[in-house]
Formats: sequence, C-alpha cells, structure tokens
Amino acid sequence: MGEKYDVGILGVWYGCNYGSIATYYSLYCAVRDMGKSVLMVHRPWIEPFNEEEMENRHSMKFARKHYDISKAYHVNEIAVLNEQCDTFLLGSDQIWKYGVTKVFGHGYFLDFAQEDKNKVAYATSFGADRFMAPWDYAWKALACMRRMNYISVREEVNVNMCLKQFGVEAVHTLDPILLCEKGRLAEIARESAREQKKGYIAAYVLDPTPEKTQALLWLAEKLEKDIVVMLDGWPHLFKKNKEKMGLPEYTISDLTINDWIFYIENSDFVMTDSFHGTCVALLFEKQFYALANYKRGKDRFESLAGDFGLADHYVHSPKEIMQRELPMPLDYNKINAVLEEKRRYSMEWLRNAICEPERNHSVKVKKEKLFRLRMLKSVLRYHNIIK
Repeated sequence: MGEKYDVGILGVWYGCNYGSIATYYSLYCAVRDMGKSVLMVHRPWIEPFNEEEMENRHSMKFARKHYDISKAYHVNEIAVLNEQCDTFLLGSDQIWKYGVTKVFGHGYFLDFAQEDKNKVAYATSFGADRFMAPWDYAWKALACMRRMNYISVREEVNVNMCLKQFGVEAVHTLDPILLCEKGRLAEIARESAREQKKGYIAAYVLDPTPEKTQALLWLAEKLEKDIVVMLDGWPHLFKKNKEKMGLPEYTISDLTINDWIFYIENSDFVMTDSFHGTCVALLFEKQFYALANYKRGKDRFESLAGDFGLADHYVHSPKEIMQRELPMPLDYNKINAVLEEKRRYSMEWLRNAICEPERNHSVKVKKEKLFRLRMLKSVLRYHNIIK
C-alpha cells in the first residue's frame, strides 16, 4: 500500500490541452491551500496506452514537476486507491461528456469508490445541455451520481439537467482557473524562458479557419498591435493547425503551459475560441474577444458571458468582430466584484465538501419511473431515433 492522501483528484490533467493543465493546477492549489495532501490520479484505462509517449508530453513533464501522481490503473484495478485516499475529487472540464468519458469506463463517475469514501465532483462539465449515451452506460452513470456526496457543475444549464435527468441536486461553481487568485498562474508563467514582448495581441486559437485569421489581422490593424499566435497543445495537430491558421511568422512552436500563460499575461489584447483561454484573459484582466466554439460546446461560453456581463466581448462568428466597432473596455472593478463573490461561494462549497463531508449529501429524487423515461429519451436522441 502506498502513501496516504487526503484527496485524490481525477480528471484529464495529463492531456496536452493548455486550459485543462491550468484548470487542474488551479484546483490542486485550492485543495493544497486547505492543508490537504493531494494525489493526482493517473489515467484509468480499458485499452492499453503508450506510457512512453505520454511521459514525453509537455503536460506530463509539468505534472511530474508539480504533483504526486498515482500509477495508471486498469478500470478493474483502480479500486486499490481506496486504500490511499479519503476523498475522491472529480475535477472540471468535460469529463462527463460521453465522447470523452467512455474510454475511462465509469472511472470518472467514481464507480470504484467505496461507500465510506467522500465522493465530490467540482465544476464538472457535460459539454452539453443533456447527457447523451447508450442505455447501459447512461443508466450506470446515473447510479454512480446518486452515490456521490457533493456535486457541482461548471455550466448553469446543467444544474437543472442534473435534477431532471439524474435526480440529484447540483450547484453552479466557478471553473477552477477562476477559483484561485491570478498569482497562482503567474507563478507558472515565471517558469517560462520566453522573451518579454510588448504591444501584441495574444491569439489562442484551437480550431483555425480563414475567417478567424482574417478577424485577427483586422483586429491587429485596428489596434496597431503585433500578433502572437498560439495553437492547440496536442503536438500531432500543430502542423495541420499552423497551415490552417496561415500565419507561420507569428505562430509559436514548442509551447509549454508556462509559455501559454506568459503570453496571455503580458499581452495587450486576447482573441480566443477557447473557454479556458477566456478564463485566463479574465483572470489577468485583459481586454478580449471570445469566439463561440460550437465544435467544443458553446454553453460554457454563454454561462461565463452571462455570469460576468461579457455580451459585447463574446461573438458567435469571427465576422462579427469586423462588423462592429471595438467594444468599450471591460470594467474590471465590476467584474472583479462579481468574481470575488462567486469565488467566495465556490471556495466555501469546495471547502465544506472536502473538509466537512456529509454522507449522502446529494438529494435523491424518488420518481424512478420518471427518470427512467427521461434517460430513455436521451438515449433515443443519442441514437438519432428521436430529435
């Protein structure tokens, strides 16, 4: 049996997406600041994966430097972690989206956690306004959620969804990137070896299109700024995305999480189609444009825009940027007042969930037939049998 830990955090912190890396680091810091010891639980797996390739990722190099990390267990063996952790904490990001979740079995629904363990989901996301999956998978997910002690979700729309589709009470909490003060991520930026630049737009674009490139160039001319282009952190996508973006002279290669934060922190303006890029821009009090990313889920953008009054800085298409006058600068006195209130609520919720666990906290609604019907409708939608 290995070392004992107060909290085991599960999520996709080992993936190469810069936003995911930042959000799990922020959650880790929030829990550590409570005086709790933390184990980052490695990838639950069904099919074997290339461990050597994973260890060479920039995300794993960062993780090995900052975390205690468990072994990567097969889903049939991961229950051994019950001997090491008192609380299991599901992190944020879209780990309850079936397309993401299915490769981990029901590990990210804590099916392996014993009844006496504290089971918490913090700002977890479904990536949509309903949970659409095959029947067997969806029904077990429902059973797992009803065993949890505390559930919070990142998108406001999923609070009502959890109650209606799963019969559990969930609350709306901040993405972990916004949970900590900006100094936490600034510490990471200081580990970057990149040279200081002045007077530029930081463009973090996950899904390049000619329209996004055109909008960026228009914005740079309008603001009389240089450009720094940052692309998706997955190495196998870089060449293709760089060609799609069509701005090779401005595109940063071999980007680490430290560099990513560094360039956003020191920019004059941010343009991004990334939810987490928007969160970091907010955290560092930047002027920005956030482009809705329908491919990756627009609900989270709309939830964030609604929370902080960002309507003028959130666009549904790149063309909108060129069709508008530049927006009035964001009033960060007002935004920070809202952020502080939401941060206080979210931190109190997380602290109560971890430090003062109440068993069977999540409310179970007893209308089993109703939930079976609602789940069936969702499954039929998943199979395109009904709309």
